[in-house]
Amino acid sequence: MAGQTSSGAGRFEALDAMRGICALLVVLFHIPIYHALKGTQPFVNLQFCVDMFFALSGFVLCHAYGQRLNHAGDGIRFMAMRFARLWPLHMVMLALFVMIEVSKIVFMRTDGSFSLDSVPFGAGHTLYEAVTNILFLQSFNLHGGLTWNGPAWSAAVEFYVSMLFAAIVVLFPRRRREIFLGLCLAAGMQLYERSPGTLFVSSDWGMLRAMFSFFAGCLVYDLRLYSNGRLDMPNILEVSCAVLVAVFVLVTPSGGPQYLFPLLAAVVICVFSFDQGRISAMLRSPALQKLGLWSYSIYMIHTFIFQIMRSAASFLGHKLHLELVVWHNDDKLVVLGTPAQALVAALVLSVVLVVPVAALTYRWIEKPAMDAARYALSTTNRGETPLGTASRIGFGAAIWRLLSAGVIRTAAGFRAVRLRLP
Repeated sequence: MAGQTSSGAGRFEALDAMRGICALLVVLFHIPIYHALKGTQPFVNLQFCVDMFFALSGFVLCHAYGQRLNHAGDGIRFMAMRFARLWPLHMVMLALFVMIEVSKIVFMRTDGSFSLDSVPFGAGHTLYEAVTNILFLQSFNLHGGLTWNGPAWSAAVEFYVSMLFAAIVVLFPRRRREIFLGLCLAAGMQLYERSPGTLFVSSDWGMLRAMFSFFAGCLVYDLRLYSNGRLDMPNILEVSCAVLVAVFVLVTPSGGPQYLFPLLAAVVICVFSFDQGRISAMLRSPALQKLGLWSYSIYMIHTFIFQIMRSAASFLGHKLHLELVVWHNDDKLVVLGTPAQALVAALVLSVVLVVPVAALTYRWIEKPAMDAARYALSTTNRGETPLGTASRIGFGAAIWRLLSAGVIRTAAGFRAVRLRLP
C-alpha cells in the first residue's frame, strides 16, 4: 500500500492515482457520519480497496526490486527502505493516539459531568497493544480486534509480506513465479477455510489476506513482462475494467464471491499499467497524482482526525444539549442533517479534513524518513554491504543510525519551513 510506481524511465501514473483514489474511498468508509449508505453492502465492499493496495504493492515491488535483489546485502537494504517507508509515520500516529488516552485522564479530572466512551488505556488501547504495534505484530491474532490506529494493521502485515517477497527473490530467483503462485493460492485457500463468511479480515488473519492479493500483484507483473508494450483496444479495456469493478462492488455479497476480487484487481492493474486509454489520461491529472503521492499518509492519519471529530461533536452536543451523535451498529456517528444530506457532507469532509493534513505529514514525516534511509545506506563504508555494516556495528546500532539520521533530517525540514515563514 505504500510506495510510488514507475515504469522503466517513466512511471505507472494511472496506478499511482488509483492508489490515491482507493485511500480516499477507505477514508469515506471510515468517516463517522450517519449517512444514507452506511451499513449497505456496496458501502461495506469499499474495503476491497485494501486488497487493491496489497495487489498494487506486489506489482510495484516486483517492478522496482525484482531484478535488484541478488544477494543478502540487497535484502538488508530493501528491508531498511521498507522500514523507513512504513514505520516512522506509523509511530507518529501511535504517539498521537497515546496522547488522546492521556488527555482522557486529564479530562476526567477536570470535567466530571461528561462521560467518555471508553476508559483511558482500555481495550484496544493498552500498553501491551502499544508494544505489539511498535513491533508491527498487531495483526497476528494476538488481540480480539483492531488496536490503536486501526488501519495500521495492513501496513504491519505488508511489511512482513514484503520481507517474504525479498527472501523469495534472493533465494529462489529462477523459481519465484512458481512460489508466488503457490503462496497466492495457499493463502487464499487457507483464508477461505478460516473465514468463509468474509474476505474482510484484519487483526486475526490479515497476513493471509495480504499474501493473497500481494502475490497476485507479483504474478501479474511477471506476466506483464511478456507483453509487447501496447494494448490494441485500450479505451474499451479500461472502460470494461471500470464497469467490472463498479458492478463487483455493487452486487457482491459477503462470503465466497468476495474471494474473486484479487483476480479482478490483477486484471485491472495489468490493463491500467499500460497508461494508454482515456481513463488513464484522466488519472494522470496533477490532482490525482498528488493523491497517489500522499496515499499512505491519507490512509494512516484519517482515523486520528475522525477520533478528534467524533469527540468534539460529543462534547459540543453535551454542552449545547443537542443530539449531534447517534449509535449505529456499536459505532458512534455524527449527525449532519438527513441521511442524504449527510452523504454529501461525508464526501466533502473526507477530502477537506484529511488531504491537507496528509500533504503535511508526507512532507514532514514520510519524505524525510525515506531520504534519511537513502542517506544512511549511502554512507556505509566503501565496498561494504548493508549486511556487513549491520554485522560490524550490530543490527541495533544500524537501526539507531537510520533513526538518528531520520530525526536529524526531519528536524532540518521543520527548520527550513520555519525559516520560510514571514
